[in-house]
Amino acid sequence: MPPHVNPSSSDMTIGNKTKVITIGLSGPSSGGKTTTSRYLKSILPNSTIIHQDDFYRPEEQLPLDPKTGLANWDCPEAIDFESMIKTLTHVKEHGHFPEGFDSLEDKNPVGSNASSDPIPDQILDGWRTKIMDQIPQEEENGDRTNIKFLILDGFILYVDELLRNTIDIKFFLTAPYQILKERRESRVGYATLEGYWVDPPGYFDDIVWPNYLVCNAPFVKITEAMEAGQETGMYNIKKESSRPDPMTHRVDIVSSSNSSIHQMVEKVTDLVASRLSELHTTPSS
Repeated sequence: MPPHVNPSSSDMTIGNKTKVITIGLSGPSSGGKTTTSRYLKSILPNSTIIHQDDFYRPEEQLPLDPKTGLANWDCPEAIDFESMIKTLTHVKEHGHFPEGFDSLEDKNPVGSNASSDPIPDQILDGWRTKIMDQIPQEEENGDRTNIKFLILDGFILYVDELLRNTIDIKFFLTAPYQILKERRESRVGYATLEGYWVDPPGYFDDIVWPNYLVCNAPFVKITEAMEAGQETGMYNIKKESSRPDPMTHRVDIVSSSNSSIHQMVEKVTDLVASRLSELHTTPSS
């Protein structure tokens, strides 16, 4: 397999003129990433989703938790980052997945059993218009089809430096412990390479939550400040020094603690529109 590459998303093109903008949605299990990603795909024109869960290593290669002896699906070692970056690069360069790629994540249901009502089409249309207003038109014909969006959905997108450096617009979606636990434990299971995985009793407290605290420690610190009313979670380049860890640079953190999925998707959509505006007015670094 070829070595990691580190393309700048704003420089990647399909054909001569098409520009690819990459949007990352990371955060703890059951934080709303996949649901929000799928809504964004329906809102953003010319968009594709890459799910990090499609790059789990085979179950027999997963590390075992030393305390419980269970397979640990929630650590960086469980993910084949090299394969994920290779697939990401292929989609950016060619506009489609590599031949033979099959998404297992697309076979999983969205969210928990207690799913919320779908967002009405007329509301999605309004958000779509807001996004379209931020996409520059071709000077010759007013066309906007030269922009494509690549949405990355994953629970540890930002631990890998090469991966996070390919992402233009970054989000971290989270919620308080009890909400995440209830959502996770209400799920029926997950499609895997080997068949189907169902969490054993206690898996959230024994595996999911401890790994989240370790792997996303810089975000945990910020979300605690948000819950205490000391931090908004919104990234401000003028206050970059307040976020010393590079994992958190240029990442907007959104909590669904008191929000419906409707409100969360609306907030993320508003932020996408704002960050798109900044992308088109700020020279690439």
